[in-house]
Amino acid sequence: QEIMNNSRRRFIKQSGSAAIGATLLNGTVTQSSLGRILGNQTGSKPTLVVIYLRGGADALNVVIPYKEKKYAELRPTIALPGPDTKDENRAIPLDDTFALNPNLKGFAKLYEKGQCAPIICVGSPHPTRSHFSAQDYMERAAPGMPNVTTGWLNRYLEETKSENDPDLRSFVLQPQLPRSLRGTYPVVAMPRRLSDQTMEIYKDSYNNMTTKRKGSGQQLKGQILSTGKSTIANLKELNRLIGQDSGSGDSNYPKTPFGARMSNVAKIIKANKGTEVTALDYGGWDHHQNEGPIDGALGTQLADLGDSITAFADDLGERMERVLVLVMSEFGRTVRENGNNGTDHGHGGAMFAIGRMISEKKTYGTWNGLEDPNLYKNRDLPVNTDFRSVFAESIHSLFGFDGIKAGLFPKYSRENQPLNFLRKV
Repeated sequence: QEIMNNSRRRFIKQSGSAAIGATLLNGTVTQSSLGRILGNQTGSKPTLVVIYLRGGADALNVVIPYKEKKYAELRPTIALPGPDTKDENRAIPLDDTFALNPNLKGFAKLYEKGQCAPIICVGSPHPTRSHFSAQDYMERAAPGMPNVTTGWLNRYLEETKSENDPDLRSFVLQPQLPRSLRGTYPVVAMPRRLSDQTMEIYKDSYNNMTTKRKGSGQQLKGQILSTGKSTIANLKELNRLIGQDSGSGDSNYPKTPFGARMSNVAKIIKANKGTEVTALDYGGWDHHQNEGPIDGALGTQLADLGDSITAFADDLGERMERVLVLVMSEFGRTVRENGNNGTDHGHGGAMFAIGRMISEKKTYGTWNGLEDPNLYKNRDLPVNTDFRSVFAESIHSLFGFDGIKAGLFPKYSRENQPLNFLRKV
């Protein structure tokens, strides 16, 4: 059963959301429930920005165990040169064990300031190497439980909602909601290239529809119309905010789609609209061949990721005391490269936490080494930290919400001590 109680009221909300999704812009603009977030509460709230690297990023070429002799042996063509070499593309040292991919120079600077926490050997305890299953399990925070269909972030929003929630408490700047934000709590998804003029057409169509408020069917119709109008109003507000000139900060972002989205997220946070949770998808991390950890596919994407997030942190400045960026991927990859200069689906991966609430300048997680007996099934990094522990600590630090005690994560009670990578905001 779903971990949250699906009352008749919530069922009606979900049904209304489906109707809106089918009606509004061919389903590209959705709210994940029928209810409307009321009120106009504003102010600088703690904010969680979740970035999902879809495809299974190669953790071992992102956070590199450069002291391990086996690292270069297992990866004869794609291993990165260590920081103790004279290679111009050498990895950037973090400590006596780990280094960062050289394209993550911005992350390295944040790390030196105590504002970036690499987390190693983290992931799902479920053994699947399927992208779709692993993504579902991670974003729903329910490994091996396909009957759980709501996202962990949506469940958090639903459990902590109030009648005075701001309209933009949660949003995404992409056409479809990430799995983590799907559920009964209303979240606005932003379609591409949607003009205010187009939204006015849909707003007029809602205004021209009438209800007599007789019977439950008419009442439901009236609720759907009200929610549709609210969605359009929220989208117009998002359009207005991202269209504003935020000053010199804009020029520091990479001229890439991801850089633009991070810039737009920063604009909305700086507008003090009460934003608490947002999420972004970044696809293309499934590098089975020609991985190119420096100047190839992986290296190029890491440069974009690192430069965009670093520009975001610089743009927000002191606000990063209350803004946490959490970067994740569904699993890591094989420690041995394959015959195509790439890597295959693995198990343990890496995460990054970026913000000014990082507890200590260090690499977090447990490292066992690269010898076969220390690997998962003699081929992958193990999962020594359950991703749910990271999720739970993130929302507890930011919002003071104990997700484990509240049952936010089904069938999960932390077995190990938390990483304590964050201090409370």
